[in-house]
Amino acid sequence: IGASLAFPERPVVLFTGDGSLQMNIQELATAVEQQANVKIIVMNNNSLGLVRQQQNLFYGKHYFASDFRIDIDFAAIARGFGMAAYNAESGCNLAALLEEAFAENGPCLINVPIAKEEEVYPMVPPGASNSIMLGGYHAEKCKC
Repeated sequence: IGASLAFPERPVVLFTGDGSLQMNIQELATAVEQQANVKIIVMNNNSLGLVRQQQNLFYGKHYFASDFRIDIDFAAIARGFGMAAYNAESGCNLAALLEEAFAENGPCLINVPIAKEEEVYPMVPPGASNSIMLGGYHAEKCKC
């Protein structure tokens, strides 16, 4: 939001997860109030993705409190704040949807469902400093 206010002539794109968005979802109101030209792409895997990924790689796939049991409609929530919003349903024309979303004046949210098994790299292992990161290749070789 700050970047879009500092550079109002430039579109700003935010990629975030659904778990991350829930931690600061009230900022959708700020984006609408300020008419920030930010496009929010929610990579929605119905989980706390990084927590789930750590449980997968380091804790023997013992998943606890990382999967959401309800399917949250983030587009409806964004609309409730007065923001334009879209759902990228399976089989939709994603290019056309993104073109329409990016043509919106002001903030816009695009909800993109992804598989729970999708992982994000690089990542910091539990208990490590930010200078120690694992990439995709290293994670595949991890024997944790």
